[in-house]
Amino acid sequence: MMSPIGVILLLCFSLTSAELRDSTVSGNSPRNCYSCEGINCQRTSRQNVTVTCTDLLDICVTAYDDFMVTERGCLLELSLASKAKCNAGDKQCQKCNGELCNNLGRIDFQCIQCDGSENSDCNTGGSSVSPSQCAAPTSSNSYCYVKVEGTNLQRGCALSVKEQQTCLNDTACSLCLPENADVSSACNNYNLEYSKSGAAQGQQLFVPLIGVVSLLALRVLQ
Repeated sequence: MMSPIGVILLLCFSLTSAELRDSTVSGNSPRNCYSCEGINCQRTSRQNVTVTCTDLLDICVTAYDDFMVTERGCLLELSLASKAKCNAGDKQCQKCNGELCNNLGRIDFQCIQCDGSENSDCNTGGSSVSPSQCAAPTSSNSYCYVKVEGTNLQRGCALSVKEQQTCLNDTACSLCLPENADVSSACNNYNLEYSKSGAAQGQQLFVPLIGVVSLLALRVLQ
């Protein structure tokens, strides 16, 4: 039977390139990881809570229920349910080998993130701008957005209930679900109609009713 140290070494070496983070790690002290469990993972006031791992070989982990963050911390100190996801190689567990590296959403929560005032390709949509992984959301649902900002379009990740509600109430902003994206791009690769004056002419909404209900239910957490 493999020793506990052997198991941890195997986990470390099995990290994919997407799970490795460019951050400095001390060779003689344990890693620090972002930490939360349950409903605290959705509280914006708890996003910067950290924990120091007790083992030099331990790594940082984020566990999800669908796209919602359910636990963050050190691998060896996770709940049994989260450990089971990690041991099974489930995409609802994301490991990383750096310092304070577990601050991202699920590996497939990717949106185009750009501002048309800085990158003109952002105004054209399509595959002109590559999507990138979003930060860890504080809402139970994960969305990408497109919105009109002046005479340009802005695209990004809607991570909090407040951001999502603001977009829903704005006729110049549109949300979409990341799982509805095609394999070559993100779901927010479409364009909103807008004039040179920045006035929106229409809006596309891709938010299912259950998502709207969830947004309203989570207002008390903010």
